[in-house]
Amino acid sequence: MNANLFDIIFVGGKDRVDFLQGQVTQDIEKLDEHKTRNAAFCNPKGRVVATCQLFQFNENIGVIVHHTMCEIIIERLKKYVFRSDVNIKLSSDTWSSCFKNVDSNEIRKQVTMNSDQFIVINDLRGSGAKEIFSNTEKIEVLKNSMRNSEWKAARMTENLVDISIDNSEKYTPHMLNMDITDGISFQKGCYVGQEVVARTEHIGRAKRRVIVYKVDSTDIKLDDKLFYNGKDTGAQIISIEGSTMMAIINISFKDKSLQYDSGNALPFRVRL
Repeated sequence: MNANLFDIIFVGGKDRVDFLQGQVTQDIEKLDEHKTRNAAFCNPKGRVVATCQLFQFNENIGVIVHHTMCEIIIERLKKYVFRSDVNIKLSSDTWSSCFKNVDSNEIRKQVTMNSDQFIVINDLRGSGAKEIFSNTEKIEVLKNSMRNSEWKAARMTENLVDISIDNSEKYTPHMLNMDITDGISFQKGCYVGQEVVARTEHIGRAKRRVIVYKVDSTDIKLDDKLFYNGKDTGAQIISIEGSTMMAIINISFKDKSLQYDSGNALPFRVRL
């Protein structure tokens, strides 16, 4: 069984909605129990501390974060509690995985749920995969989950960037395309970093963004340079899984095929 890529933090208490509204880029009022919404925790300078996925569960809000960021986010949330009626805890009995060629309705039919259990299923349409977050017993039909590397690649093709301890506080939400993947609400009230994020939106958005590429050589490394017609593009590669790569690059190169020392990188499903 794969080790979990993600941990789930639950935020409860009667002030949980107002509390989290002041912490993340997403509108907490829009959450439901059956699928997640993308969001980010930012620092006061508008840089992303961690990306996350949010969902409603009974009297709690689930916060799915990369496993390397869990303790950091818990400590951050506790720092802002003050006198709010909020409780924060790491769930110890959840699991997550990703599967291909399964039907969401069939999955739900196999699960006898009680009031303390949840199952959240997200479609990763570009790869035909479904990712599942749950605290139910493992579902028998889903014995063969995708490898974590395949799951990461499937998320990348959906323009989903998972911020880990290695790249925390380096990028803005716009650079991670979170305005395109519905990860930012521009109608809700203030949250940490909101002024910078709003200013970026109103002055013309980001000049550098994440682009997903398919590479023809797995020899590529995170510190490789990407070239266009022999000129260094200044791109920064942030993730590589098999033949799928993500890079932060000036949007003038968004639809350009690029070169690196051992191969070529072709833009994949550009959504800008």
